[in-house]
Amino acid sequence: MAAAPPPLYVLMEERRGAFDGLRADRALVEIRRGLEREQGSVAVLGYHGADCDPDAVADAIETPSLFGTRTLLVLRGAESLGERGQERLVRALERQAPQVTVAIVAHGGDQRRRLFVRCRDLGRRVPVDHPRAGEMGEWAERFARERGRRLDDDARVLLLECVGRDLLLLASELDKLAAAVPGERAISGADVLRVSAPGREHGTFEMTDAVCVRDAARASRLLGQALDEGAQPIAVIGALAATLKPILAGAELVARGRRPEEAERAIGLNPYQRRAVQQGLRAYRAGELRRALLRLAEIDLTIKTGTGDGRAMLEDWLLGLCVRRSGGRRATPTPTAVRA
Repeated sequence: MAAAPPPLYVLMEERRGAFDGLRADRALVEIRRGLEREQGSVAVLGYHGADCDPDAVADAIETPSLFGTRTLLVLRGAESLGERGQERLVRALERQAPQVTVAIVAHGGDQRRRLFVRCRDLGRRVPVDHPRAGEMGEWAERFARERGRRLDDDARVLLLECVGRDLLLLASELDKLAAAVPGERAISGADVLRVSAPGREHGTFEMTDAVCVRDAARASRLLGQALDEGAQPIAVIGALAATLKPILAGAELVARGRRPEEAERAIGLNPYQRRAVQQGLRAYRAGELRRALLRLAEIDLTIKTGTGDGRAMLEDWLLGLCVRRSGGRRATPTPTAVRA
């Protein structure tokens, strides 16, 4: 008989500053599938440590289901909880209801804090780091197979030069290549040079740079230009998410009292990320970035299920993020910020 799933999973980076959001998301999907195989239907509750009520999370951990239904409770951003909230969760985990499985997701778990020490003692650790450089080729092949495609050796090498070690960006570029290259042949190095490299070096980078400085008019114009030139909305979403996630990580640290330069060191930026993060920290607050990324994930799902206009949703998302609010209402965008 297969062993029962553990009641607590801890999804944390092993190497400081190497947290990979896509790897964490895939791990959560596998946890849910495992519960469904063992237990049948599963209800999912989601919280974020930066804006949740710790007492409500604790109550959900401790309260058994009246109907015996299995619940998967996912707490992201656990490192954002204050001391009182962490202590409340420690007590809840020690009284965890048998029908509840908890998955705690943290960019970094300070092992001097009691919550993370207790999680280490009670839970199954699931590493969610960016892959090491030598592991990226295997990930590229895995993502290509998931899309029913093959990569030539030179295509794989060139693609990894374009994306580095970010799995979300790798998946987005493979989505774009799969759409652009005929399905009957392997993706070649020439395809990567034609489809991925130019977009990474020019249009997409310029658009994400404009988003980082909150230039709504320029970002909107560059988004329209990139889409007109054939960029896939899914690839644009990947580039935006990869750009904004480290800014959010830094903004959350700043909101907890860290200086911007301390936040930059704590999240372990690559040199090419530093300028964008510095600009983003000056332009945005953590809450609005968190809401923007949640909405971006919803748009990604809507596009993949074929139930929405990717272009229209991205344009609306961009204006919602970049146009500053005045008196609690969205400011009216300038005419150049809206596509004709």
